[in-house]
Amino acid sequence: MKDEDKLFKQAISYGLRLAEMQGYYISDKGTSQKSVSRAVYLFLVKVRLLTPLPVDKADGPRIKRRLAVWMKSVLRDA
Repeated sequence: MKDEDKLFKQAISYGLRLAEMQGYYISDKGTSQKSVSRAVYLFLVKVRLLTPLPVDKADGPRIKRRLAVWMKSVLRDA
């Protein structure tokens, strides 16, 4: 996908803001990007903004791609 890294970073930023508005504080300075992306993914699944991946396929690269595709759809709908 074109601009996947850029869309992924936007999805993380947007997801963190959504989580904070709901009272969830996911990230702090010492948290790894992998942990933050998984936490944002799980939050978006919990609030039903994102369709969950099958449990055996919920790894880093697939979560990254799912978040990027989600962000692209959010931007397209705006």
